[in-house]
Amino acid sequence: MVRSYDPSEIPAVHNLRDAPLAKEGKGFEQVVFRGVDQMIGMTTIGPEREDKPPHSHPWEQMNLVVEGEVDFVVDGERISLSTYDAVEVPPDVPHASRAVSDEPATLLAFWPLREDRLDATEYQTEFDV
Repeated sequence: MVRSYDPSEIPAVHNLRDAPLAKEGKGFEQVVFRGVDQMIGMTTIGPEREDKPPHSHPWEQMNLVVEGEVDFVVDGERISLSTYDAVEVPPDVPHASRAVSDEPATLLAFWPLREDRLDATEYQTEFDV
């Protein structure tokens, strides 16, 4: 894990609405913010996003819906989440999400520090990426 940081840049404060997009597509935008040992992904999912097949990864993921409604499929089970609902996805469990209304939904994903997503945090000058 990358753990070095510039102490003179702490506290690290960034408005995620101003962060560069890490991923984008039709009806999908995501930005990533990192700490020393953890990351947050803020994702907006619009109704025009096509359903994606479930994916999995070797780390736990927790999601919090901060606005709107989202359907999550976790290990084959579909659950509906609305604002302030949270869901935990254990490591290696297949999961996917989609917006369920005409309005976009925004959710936060909480991960341990992911080496595969460090490039999305290059805007954070407090860390060597």
